[in-house]
Amino acid sequence: MRVTVECYGASSRWCGSDAITLDLPDGATGNAALDALADRYPDFAARRDCVAIASGDAIASPTAPLFDGDVIALIPPVSAG
Repeated sequence: MRVTVECYGASSRWCGSDAITLDLPDGATGNAALDALADRYPDFAARRDCVAIASGDAIASPTAPLFDGDVIALIPPVSAG
């Protein structure tokens, strides 16, 4: 199945793009998408565990299944001062 990952904020630098298409096996979860990105992008791999996933208008559980054609977004940590 094919999933589009939108990269926001620092995650676009870590992955080198604002959007990435992943080919994942049927039944893959958000964690599988994060793992695939970590395998491809070393800068992302170093920060994988501090990134949230959003689907639609909500933060999604990384254990939730993904479906062909889904669009998910990477939400990197933010800070304010």
